[in-house]
Amino acid sequence: MITAIAIDDEKNALGIINEYAKNIVDLFIAETFTDPGKALAYIEKNPAVNLVFLDIQMGHINGLSVAKQFPKHLKVVLTTAHAEYALEGYELDILDYLLKPFTLERFERSLQKFRSHANRMDQKEPASPAIRMTPTGDDFIFVKTDYKMIKIRLDELKIIEGAGNYIALHMEKSKILTLQNMKAFEEYLFPYKFIRVHKSFIVSVKHIDAIENNTIIIGDKIIPIGESYRENLQKFIANNARQF
Repeated sequence: MITAIAIDDEKNALGIINEYAKNIVDLFIAETFTDPGKALAYIEKNPAVNLVFLDIQMGHINGLSVAKQFPKHLKVVLTTAHAEYALEGYELDILDYLLKPFTLERFERSLQKFRSHANRMDQKEPASPAIRMTPTGDDFIFVKTDYKMIKIRLDELKIIEGAGNYIALHMEKSKILTLQNMKAFEEYLFPYKFIRVHKSFIVSVKHIDAIENNTIIIGDKIIPIGESYRENLQKFIANNARQF
């Protein structure tokens, strides 16, 4: 069971979350708050809470500063109309980012990310072959490059390639370099149909054109399959792609 609370200074926004929650059988909204201070006190007294839907801009209070006070086990989904705060949210290990107004379908995808995270923690495995989500245009991340934040749509992301201290993100029409590490991307992309196939490569199953011997072909790129990743890749494909 997902036991959640919601924090937002707009009662209408809390009402939407409550309405959406009625459609999710394993989600229980234990309480909603317009006062972050009362929410923190509630969390302290109710350790069963494992998820928080949190607005960022609440009058003079920044929700990100509130998130820093949560227990480490607590996962957070940011709900806000301010996309410019997304990057800082990801750096705080935020589970997901819902840009208002969001649909029921997008709300459900956040919960699926929570389920995938919980399943992975239970299994305590570095990578699971469990069924994952196919990225859509509503699934995105922000990455730093130079002095800008660039929005990356996950359905357009083909390959993540380790390049020294940088990560190269191979998109459908471009390549972006960002100062990041492979482990961080692997953790964030875990609920989606991405799989690490080599110490230097994570690939999108959606964009695989062929698997031949010990390589994966995506467009004009030939990607090696690492010996220690081969078995997990086979299980992943069996669970996440149709085969005939």
